[in-house]
Amino acid sequence: MDFNSVIEKIRMHMQQSQKKKIYDSDIADALGISKEHFSRSKKSDNIPLKPIIEFCAKENIVINYILFDQSPESLMTPTQKLITIKYFKAINTSAGWGAINENEEFETITIDETLASKLGGRGKLKNIEAINVTGDSMEPIIKNGSIIFIDRAQITVVKDKKEIFVLQTPGGTLVKKLDITANGKLKLISQNEDYNTEIIDLDEAVIIGKVLGVTQHL
Repeated sequence: MDFNSVIEKIRMHMQQSQKKKIYDSDIADALGISKEHFSRSKKSDNIPLKPIIEFCAKENIVINYILFDQSPESLMTPTQKLITIKYFKAINTSAGWGAINENEEFETITIDETLASKLGGRGKLKNIEAINVTGDSMEPIIKNGSIIFIDRAQITVVKDKKEIFVLQTPGGTLVKKLDITANGKLKLISQNEDYNTEIIDLDEAVIIGKVLGVTQHL
């Protein structure tokens, strides 16, 4: 999927809903980005993912249609029900964020059964939420600006598995591979080799949830 094909789907939706010709400047306004940002993204073929997800949530558009080129008809079969999960767009994995609670402001992302199955199936979606990632410590697995899907029911770190979790620490909220050391401490491992591994006491961390999936610039 490239920038132009994604933008043309948005243009088509806006033209149908607003009954008028839609220009690039109209799409930039609808996405909440500057015309310069839009022009740079178009030139570099870099999809502005977060603004598009927020646009889909506001317009009640199935994100699979915009990003993954699945036709609305294929997503709306009689046996297929669409599913929504919480997206905390104002929350980033950086210092100052605590555990998500029911009072936090959120929008919803609409997904279909295909994406739901990749996140563990419909039965587990009640525990799955989406948040933003800032920083490059987990690149190339998780890039700066990605949106990650976390399962808040999975908070157990298994020794030697080195799975990726979101956790709250005295230094802020982090996304790291986690492991348990021989003396029972928590090892915070970055994917990016420019970052050192950290070791902290277990009682210094609150595990928010396990990372199940990543959506980033296509």
